[in-house]
Amino acid sequence: MRKICIVTFGCQMNKLDSELAAEALQDAGHVVVQDEASADTVIFNTCSVRDHAEQRALSRLVQLRTRRESDSGFRLGLMGCFAEREGEALIERLPYLDFAVGTRQFMRLPEMLEQAERGRSGRFGEADDPGPGLDAAHARSRHHGIHGFVSVMRGCGNRCAYCIVPSVRGGEVSRPVADVVREVASLVDAGAREVTLLGQNIDAYGKGSVWNLARLLARIEEKIPESAGLRRIRFVTSHPRDIDRELVEAVATLPRACGHFHMPAQSGSDKMLKAMRRGYSRAEYDDKLAMIHEAAPTATIASDFIVGFPGETEEDFRATLDLVLAARFQNSYIFKYSPRPGTLAEREMTDDVPKAEKRRRNLALLEAQNAVNRERSESLVGTRRTILVEGESSRDPSRWTGRTAENLICVFPAPEDGAIKAGDLLDLAICSATPLTLFGRPV
Repeated sequence: MRKICIVTFGCQMNKLDSELAAEALQDAGHVVVQDEASADTVIFNTCSVRDHAEQRALSRLVQLRTRRESDSGFRLGLMGCFAEREGEALIERLPYLDFAVGTRQFMRLPEMLEQAERGRSGRFGEADDPGPGLDAAHARSRHHGIHGFVSVMRGCGNRCAYCIVPSVRGGEVSRPVADVVREVASLVDAGAREVTLLGQNIDAYGKGSVWNLARLLARIEEKIPESAGLRRIRFVTSHPRDIDRELVEAVATLPRACGHFHMPAQSGSDKMLKAMRRGYSRAEYDDKLAMIHEAAPTATIASDFIVGFPGETEEDFRATLDLVLAARFQNSYIFKYSPRPGTLAEREMTDDVPKAEKRRRNLALLEAQNAVNRERSESLVGTRRTILVEGESSRDPSRWTGRTAENLICVFPAPEDGAIKAGDLLDLAICSATPLTLFGRPV
């Protein structure tokens, strides 16, 4: 029996994979702990989407090298996208690493730990190999209080020029509807009140079959009654090309589907969108925005942007800035371009935007989004919003937090009588606001 700490970098899918891995390790008799210092085994679940994420993981590995080399009982492992990308070379590059495992083979971690105990290290499988029992894993460990997460599909069928996900996660594979519904029901039975459906390109769910994401949402709504405790259903992440009216109308009409779309634009410039191989134009993206606003007028939209992509001029950047100001996104995640090994951009394009210029554009876009956030938040003062109560604020125990269906963060005074608990739906009168947070009082 080992005391194992899994440290997670990257997206919500990685967090889910860490929980699945933790469950497999617990089933094998190990103990999963949160504190690295008390663990005799540390496993880093890595991200490769940006160079910064890889460097953070490598830095943490180097920090533990001395402990690994001085303590014969300490084990050090790697899982996730970085492990998948580097492959067998990773063990040679980092000889103090006991094992590395790819994105669909982490259910073999108990086996790999056992091999490490015998003095053997190595790596199993490739991204297109689904691995043992991944989709059949039990749901009991995959919820945090009132929140549950379900992977409904894995991989991505797009080939965006900058993106490494198809290489490290494989092609699109959708799980059967019955399995998804069963897992959601299990999470709700375990106490989840909000469930988030996950996929690298979740709008492609069911492609090639009679199913799609809209019908999956409807089936969950049909099969799991509100009396069971499920209050809300979310989903991420959406590719603009695959969002259609059926999905938007499902979100608008299904009582528990949350009116929030994470629809990364990446750029507002047609030239950049074509170079990035996004598969749509600025006009087509604007049409998707208009469709959402028309069919689901209360829904909010978040986006992602890359600044400094090869060939991006000031004019291209200004087109992106224009999109942020015009679309009034609920939030935007803004990144500076970094070449990712194995991508089209890394192979065939020159990283020609200076670092200082990337930084300037990044800050300018952040400032623009912050201004939009401030205006949006201030416009909600004096309104009433319904939140799903999440519990005590991590920063201030005298306050509690929650989120609206549109993914707006709300803070309110801690209840004194115990009448309000995490998982409840609560109406708030919004009294004040900052760019990212609404402050209210229960109505």
